[in-house]
Amino acid sequence: MKRLSAALLSLWCASVLCGCFSLQPTYTKEKAAEAVIALCRDEYGLKINAWLSGDTLYVYLPVASLTTTDKELAGAIQKNINRLVVSATRVCLSMNPRMEFLVIVVTDTGQHGIEYRIVNYVTDLVKLQCNAISRNDFAARSISSITQNPLGVGDEEGKYILKEPVRKEDFVCSLITQKISYSAAQQQPNAAGIPPKAAEVSLKDRCLEIYLLQPASGTVAGLKETALAAAAWVVNEYAFHGFDTLKLYGPPPDNAGSEFSRKALLPPPQEANRK
Repeated sequence: MKRLSAALLSLWCASVLCGCFSLQPTYTKEKAAEAVIALCRDEYGLKINAWLSGDTLYVYLPVASLTTTDKELAGAIQKNINRLVVSATRVCLSMNPRMEFLVIVVTDTGQHGIEYRIVNYVTDLVKLQCNAISRNDFAARSISSITQNPLGVGDEEGKYILKEPVRKEDFVCSLITQKISYSAAQQQPNAAGIPPKAAEVSLKDRCLEIYLLQPASGTVAGLKETALAAAAWVVNEYAFHGFDTLKLYGPPPDNAGSEFSRKALLPPPQEANRK
C-alpha cells in the first residue's frame, strides 16, 4: 500500500508538471465538469465522471484494479490516470473564474473499493505552471489519502462519493495534519508512501486545535516543535485568518495544552520582508 501511494503521488505531480497549458480563459466555471468529461472522452476514449460542487471540482475515474499482484500500477491504468490528471488540470487552468479546489478520485471498483484521492488548491496548480513553486513543493501541498470503501465496488459513476465543497478551513487542517505526519515519519527508517496520522487538527470557535498522537520515535518536545512549525507555515502560506488562537496538546499521557495567538505564528519581520 505504501508503494502504491508513493507511485500515485509521483505520477500526479509529473502529470501536472508536464502539461504546458495556456492560462487564457477557455472554459466557464459552470461548464468545468462537462469539459473534463468531454476531453477525456473525445481525446482519450476515457469514461470518467465529474461534478462541480460550489467552488470544488470533483473528477472520478473508476478502474478495475489499482494494483497488480506485485503492487505496482498496471501500465494501462497508469496511462489513464495520467490522461485524467492532464485533462482536469487543463480545464482548471483555462477557466475564468476558476474554482478553488480540485479533487481527483480514483477507485478500484472491481475488487476491494480501494480509493486514492488527491485534493489540491487550484492556486497551487497555477503557481506550479508558472514555476513559482517546485514540483516537490507542489507535492507537499497536495493532500493525498488512500482508503477503502466497499460502496465503491461496482460503482462506475461515483455515486458513493460525498460531493461536498471543500472548505478552506478543512483544507488547512488536513494540510497541517499531513505535514506533521510526514515530519514524524521522517524520523523512522524505511518510511515511504503516506505515513500514519501523527495528529488530529480541527477548528472550533476560532481556535485551531492540534492534538498530537503518540510518536513512534523521537521526543514529544520535538514533535511539538514540528507541529507548531507546520501550523505556522500553512496558515501563513495560505493567508488563513479564520482563527484567533492555536492550542497544541501533547500526545497521551502527556496531553497538557499550550496556547498561542495567531500573531505568534507570523514570520519574523525580516523573513516576511524577503517574501
